Amino acid sequence: MRIDLQCNGVEPPAGLREYVARRMKFAIGRFRDQIKWARIKVADVNGPRGGVDKRCVVQLRLRNLPDVIFSITEVEARSAIDRAAERVSQVLARRLERQRRIVRELLPEAVPAGA
Repeated sequence: MRIDLQCNGVEPPAGLREYVARRMKFAIGRFRDQIKWARIKVADVNGPRGGVDKRCVVQLRLRNLPDVIFSITEVEARSAIDRAAERVSQVLARRLERQRRIVRELLPEAVPAGA
């Protein structure tokens, strides 16, 4: 699984790339077989106007399921990344459980021998 990090089109601050990789690998590690790639974008919401809001947008390309895309906005970039990591784990667990439940419902019950 590949994890891409983008920061406002510039090189991320020192240590941020490793921080994102560590947090996301921990959050989605148990689901790694279901994920093709992850893209994490960290951006300053207010840009050159000032302000302290940072947005973390997460996009996951899943195998045989629609993409997962959401964003978290916080005062600091690391806080946004932390909340995004928590949320991605919850979203993946729900989505994959829903898929398993649907598959179980669609599979026909085993037919007894001799019937």
